[in-house]
Order: sequence, then structure tokens, then C-alpha cells
Amino acid sequence: MLARTLVLLVLLLVATSQLHAIEQAAIQIGSWSSEQVDITDLQVEVNLQSTGLALTATAKQLQLTAPVGLLKNVRLRCETLRWLSGQIDCQSGQLDFTHAIWGNQKIAFNIKSRAEEENYQLTLTGIQLDQGSMDVQADYQQGQWQAQVAGENVALKSLVKFIGPYVNEKQLELLSQWNINALMDIDAELTGNQTRLASANVSGKLRDVMFADPSGSYAGEALAAQIQLALQIENDRSSWQQTLTIDKGQTYFEPIFLDLAEHSVTLSSEGQFNNANKTWQINDVEFSQSTSISANAELNGKATQLTHLQMDLRSTDLAQLYKDWLQPFIPGSSLSHLQTSGELTASLQWQPEQYLFQMNLQSVTIVDDAGRFAIDNLEGELGWTNQESVIPIDLRWNSASILSLPLGGSTLQAEASQNQIQFSNLSLPILDGALSLNDFQLSLDEEQGRSWQFEGLLSPISMDQLSPLLGWPTLQGKLSGMIPKVSYADEEITVDGALLLKLFDGTTVIRDLRLQQPFGSLPQLYANIDINRLDLQTLTNTFDFGNISGKLDGRIHNLRLSNWQPVQFDALFETPEEDPGRRRISQRAVNNLSQIGGGPAAILSRGFMGLFEDFSYSKIGLSCRLMNSVCQMGGIEPAEQGYYIVKGGGLPPWINVIGYNREVDWPELIARLKAVSQSDGPVIQ
Repeated sequence: MLARTLVLLVLLLVATSQLHAIEQAAIQIGSWSSEQVDITDLQVEVNLQSTGLALTATAKQLQLTAPVGLLKNVRLRCETLRWLSGQIDCQSGQLDFTHAIWGNQKIAFNIKSRAEEENYQLTLTGIQLDQGSMDVQADYQQGQWQAQVAGENVALKSLVKFIGPYVNEKQLELLSQWNINALMDIDAELTGNQTRLASANVSGKLRDVMFADPSGSYAGEALAAQIQLALQIENDRSSWQQTLTIDKGQTYFEPIFLDLAEHSVTLSSEGQFNNANKTWQINDVEFSQSTSISANAELNGKATQLTHLQMDLRSTDLAQLYKDWLQPFIPGSSLSHLQTSGELTASLQWQPEQYLFQMNLQSVTIVDDAGRFAIDNLEGELGWTNQESVIPIDLRWNSASILSLPLGGSTLQAEASQNQIQFSNLSLPILDGALSLNDFQLSLDEEQGRSWQFEGLLSPISMDQLSPLLGWPTLQGKLSGMIPKVSYADEEITVDGALLLKLFDGTTVIRDLRLQQPFGSLPQLYANIDINRLDLQTLTNTFDFGNISGKLDGRIHNLRLSNWQPVQFDALFETPEEDPGRRRISQRAVNNLSQIGGGPAAILSRGFMGLFEDFSYSKIGLSCRLMNSVCQMGGIEPAEQGYYIVKGGGLPPWINVIGYNREVDWPELIARLKAVSQSDGPVIQ
């Protein structure tokens, strides 16, 4: 539009001169109009020189058709105008004007025109865009045109204002909602037909790039980038090739934050778009972050809908992949704070309602910062699919841990299909024993979420090795048991049936076991526990409590642990009704039980009874009902004052131990138990 307007002005000047013998002429025209231009207060001055005509024209206003619009205070100077054989050349031209958007412009130009052939050649130099400038070379011939554009230090805001009249209003409205700017050096080669763009080859460097959307979901600051773009448009079909490299600044695309100065990013793609049916195809997308993460993909779609995706990923630095691309999507979950290392490759095939994902792991180590789980040197293949086709899973690792329990190295062979993983047996070494998981099944349902289930067997584990790991006093004996069906759904682990454990030569049965949010910040455990015929000799020796012989039954019902601390239970421990064995209790055990019940300490050492090392008893028992941090305590039966914890019987000497405190703060009771466990025992005089 500007080129053709310049030509029209030059033609007007020539038409009004028609001077060959006159050396100078001045013409003033009030107004002049055509289909493409309206001019107000036009003044023309023509000077004949040896090299040709020198023309100057000024106008108060120059109204052009959209999108250029109104130019004010227009001055056009052509130092050398030549008209020969139908061709008009204007060399060393200068065009000055004021525009509402473009501001004050002083543009140097050269123009060659063969109007009859609709052939125009134009060079514009020094187009001002705030602190930047732009030069344009254009060639127009019978509707076909090509142009070269070079810009230096061009501010994006200025460029948007400059091209604003040529941009769709909806696109301009969208741009206006963003806070965005950058400085650019740009070179472009453009071709087209009339008002349609046919091709573009653009290269540019961007610096001081910043952007932010109104919601704060997308932002960038102090970015520096290089871009290459090749675009071809033919009828309704467009194709492109582009490469973008960003190596400075920081950017945030919710929820991902990247520091590009530490790890530069390169994104390239090539593809096609069919405007007639709104289908698009990206044949090759390549992404790389420094040298440690790379991905390539193929995508197909229609309008805004993705219809096919094939992607391959490789990472030689799992720590960076997790930190930048995985962790932001899982805040607050059991996987949100991990230390990771190793390498992996992965592939994904997706189309509506069908997907297949496969991964290969090499020397992968994963450690939960909260100490809930860990695995070392994990290697092998795994995958997931919602299709009927079976994906084999083959994994192996050197060691692992769950809630401070060490697990030895093992292997896993399983199958994945239809949103499920299944395997028949997995043996996890635990110290000198093992946990066998049988008939394991993991499912992911779009509505019900994640769930899993298994049955198992716990082979004997030495308690003297296990106890320190659980923060317990050193226990003797073996821990083993049958594990009924265990299932997980809705962030809750439940055990169907009874969990049977062998401990202290007795049997412990755990029923109604539930664990809510097992890997959350506040896990909740519920259970009912029944204890049958524990050997008190083994139990008391283990805890250095003082010696007690005989058997013990007990129950801990309505048990609730919050973050692994007791907040509620109803507990009772007592001698079984039928226990024909020997029942003896040492001085130290008597004193410790007395302290727990609120009686005086080391009372036996001050009298005649201090001469005996142990005593006979007929029954022993203690109860505690915990609620609201208060323990309602009791014993075998009521006493005159208090309650019996130990009732004497059998061959003398025998003794009674009476508890006096009915209500004890739970922290105080714990302190008593700690004092008992740390005492050196009574002194016998």
C-alpha cells in the first residue's frame, strides 16, 4: 500500500509538470482524490536539473485506505526523477509524515515503477520503531510480491503497533491482555500474492524478553533466544519448519519453572496445517534441555483436539528430569520430595481412549526425603497400557527400604495390560527372613483411582535385628506370620481377615487393620489386636524389666495411631485362666509395676521382704483405656484402695502389688515406662 501510494504521488508530480523548457514551476492544489488516496492542501514544486527532475510535494493530510489510514504533515522529496520508456525512477527520495500509531517518520526511499506492467520496486530505509529501526526492500509485479525486511533493536511492543493494522482484531485483543516485550534483531524474506502471504523465511535474535499473562500462569523474565522459521502457504495448506533456542533468563509455565541460564532449551518442529478441514500434522518435534534430556515426537490433530501422539524420551540425568518436569505436577503427594539419580528412556503411543507407555531404567536410585521408602540401582523394563496387548515387566534392584525396614536385592517379573499390573510371586528379603507377595494386582481406574491387592507370607525374621530398626528395645525370638488379603483403594490399606504373627513364643492376631494415607503427612492406623499366651520370661528379659515367669493374654482393641503415635485404645493384659506353669515375679519387676501403678518405688528393699529375690503370684494384670491423652487404668480386680496389679498366691513368699492412680496423663505414663526401662533396679539390703 505504501509503495503504490508513493508511486501515485510521483506520477501526480510528473503529470502536473509536463515541463521540458521550464526550469522551475510551483503548483498548489486544494485537494485531490482517487479510489486509493485523498490529499488535502497539496503543494508541488518542480525543478529541472541536468540529471532530471527534482520534485517536492507537501500535503497537510494524506488519507489512504485501510489499514494505513491517515498521514499528516506529509513531505515527499525526490532528488532525481527520471521518466523513460514508461518507467519512472525516483532516487534519493525522502518521505516525512506523522502517523497516529507510527509517530514521526523520516524514511529514505528509492522507487522504480512501470505502472502499465504493474511492476514496482521499492526500498525504504530508516523506518523508526521507538529506539529501533527497520529497512524494507520490495518488488511487486502483477500481484506477485517479495520483500526483504531487516530490523535492529526493534521493541516487540513497537512492532505490534506497526503491524497492528494488518492483524486480526481478536489476535490483537489477546495480545493486549498480556504484558509482553522484547528487543529483536530480525531478518526476513517474504513472498506473496496481493494481500496473501505465500512464504516467509525469518531469522532473529531476541533479548530482554519478558512476558506475563493476566492470571500469572505464564511468565518469563530476562530471556534471550534465537529463532529460525521457514513458512510455506499454498491455497489452504501451510507448512513450516522452526527452531527456537533459549539460553538465558527464567520462565514459568504453570506448574513448570525453568532456569534457562543453567540448562538451555532448544525446540524445533516441522509440520503442516490444512485450513479447509482444520487438520494439522507435526511430523517431527525435537526438544532438548542442555545435553541431559531430549525428546522427539509426532502429533496429529484436528482444530484444538489431539488425535495421535508418538513420543520418545531420553534422560541421562534423572535428577534434573524429576526436578524440572515431574515434581511440579505432584505437589503434596508421597512422590513430591525425592532424591533421584540414574538414566532412562521412555516411549509413549497415544490416541483417543488408547495408550501404551514403556520405560527402560538404568542405575536408577530413588530416596524419599521423609525416609518412607527407597530403592537402589533399579534396572530393567516396565510399562503400562489400557489395551489388551501384554507388556512384559522385568525389574531388578540391589536393595530397598520401606519405613526404615531394609529390603535386600530382588527381581520382579510381571505383566501389564488393560490398566493393570499382575504377578504371581515376589520375594523381598528382610534381614534374615523374607516377605513373599502372592497374587499381586495393581489397577488404575479413571473413576476409582489407584488400587492394589496381594496375599503374603512373612518368613521368620530375627527380632534382635529388627527391633533397633523400629526404634524398639532389643527383642529376642523370631517374627513370622501369614498375611491374608491386603488391599489398597481411596488412600486406605485394609487387611481382610486376621494377620497372624508369632512373637515371644505366643501368638498375636491382628484384625480389622486399616491404614489411611500411608504415605501422607498424617497417616492413621486402626486395628484390633489379640495376644495369646505370650511367655513372660522372654518378654521381661527382652525389656530388662525384671523377671516374671508365666504366660500372658491380652487385647488392644479400638486401637488408633495418628502419625504412628497412639491416640486411642482399650488395652488389657492378664494371666490366662488356665496356665499350669510356674508363676514367679522378681523384686525389680514388683517395683517397676508399682511405679507404673503410681505406688512407691523400691519399697521392698526397706523391709523383711527385701530378703527374697522373687515371689509367687496367682494372677497378674493391667489395663489402660486411652482417650483424649488420658489413660483410665485398672488391674485384675478392685482393692481396698486402688486395684490389684499382682495378686499373690501359690507357695510363699508371695506378694500383692496395688496400683493407686486411676487416671494418668498419657505422656506421664510414657515417662514412667521410660524411667522403668532405664532404671538400674532396686537395691537389696
